[in-house]
Amino acid sequence: MTEDTHPDESRIARRSVLASLGVGTALLAGCTSNPVSGPSTNSTDGTGLSVEESDVFSAVEMNDEYLEIEVTDETSIEFINLVDPEGELYNQQRLKNGETKTSFEVLGRYEDAFPTGDYKLIALQGDEQIDTTTITLEADCTITDVLWAAENPDMDWDTKPSDWETYAAVVIENTGTIPSLLTELEWTEAPVAKLQSKGSQSYYHETRLPPGRTTVYSKGSVYATNGAVHSLDCSDLETEPLTVTATVQVGSNPSYTQQIQYGDGKSCEISIVNDSADESTSSEGEN
Repeated sequence: MTEDTHPDESRIARRSVLASLGVGTALLAGCTSNPVSGPSTNSTDGTGLSVEESDVFSAVEMNDEYLEIEVTDETSIEFINLVDPEGELYNQQRLKNGETKTSFEVLGRYEDAFPTGDYKLIALQGDEQIDTTTITLEADCTITDVLWAAENPDMDWDTKPSDWETYAAVVIENTGTIPSLLTELEWTEAPVAKLQSKGSQSYYHETRLPPGRTTVYSKGSVYATNGAVHSLDCSDLETEPLTVTATVQVGSNPSYTQQIQYGDGKSCEISIVNDSADESTSSEGEN
């Protein structure tokens, strides 16, 4: 998982960059002292965020990695500050020549940590604060389904590998207001792990999880019971749990469990007899 190992230095660096662009120190101080969101298939639209009643901010929407802001035509706004939950200036945008729209990049760079929670949008004209509103920026991911290629051949599988029918797909739903990032899928007690005489099989990913549903395809076998050297002996196996855990950059790591029924002896034909989403694990993505 990507971590920001020097969060304080990052904030200082961000402030230095903003100041170098000609932003007055009064604006920087004022905004923080004033208390007042393998292959994959995404399906997501712009997500409108709930904001407090405002005479200035007419629309706030999250589109993929960008937070889009619109102000009313009747107001004259020069700067918009985005202040993080700790009261630090996350970023600032300038509206020129009567512009009414701007945007902030959110999670645009994978290496950047992004603290989730309540953010402040502050509208400024010169040094004067015109209006402020609060928005919640967070990611909440759940695994809603796990699909076996052999049982779902019409999906968008990469069929070049000879064992593609043993691959799996994971459907992850993000009901939050900002994207998260999937970095790993760990398949605990998967048939392929048992075949290799180990407890789990992990595959690394770099898949963005915007609000909505994203289908992520495994980067290797999950349900294989036959290998190049030997086959899985199912003599002592009956119905066993398979649990997949997604490691995500923002929010809790969700899990999902299937019950796999193993056939007798070395034939070892398997079938999925039950599955369900688990509670998110207590470990969380780095915020």
